[in-house]
Amino acid sequence: MTKRVSKKMREELSIHQTFRMYDDSGKENAIRFIAAHKGGIQMFSNPGELVAWAKTPEMIAYALRTKGADDIIMGSSSMDFASENGFDLDEDATILWDEGYDMYLDEVATVGVK
Repeated sequence: MTKRVSKKMREELSIHQTFRMYDDSGKENAIRFIAAHKGGIQMFSNPGELVAWAKTPEMIAYALRTKGADDIIMGSSSMDFASENGFDLDEDATILWDEGYDMYLDEVATVGVK
């Protein structure tokens, strides 16, 4: 017997495959450091404190909007060698991050969320 997966379940599965929030405290925990990992971007607050992982610009923007962004966000060398961390090309991790961060900045400029 084949199980049918509802559209809602497929959407939820899809979200979970492209995003994971590790800090679910509900408190601001500003993102200060990023790293390429398994085709997505890991976002950390303090060294070693993983806040979120995202694989789409929309989810990066969501994590930044939810947890906040430090004035300076540093990147791991894994961002420069992204092809060793699940991306097709080395520059793909930086492109993904830039798209998500720009979406976040556009939201801040439009809505004043910061």
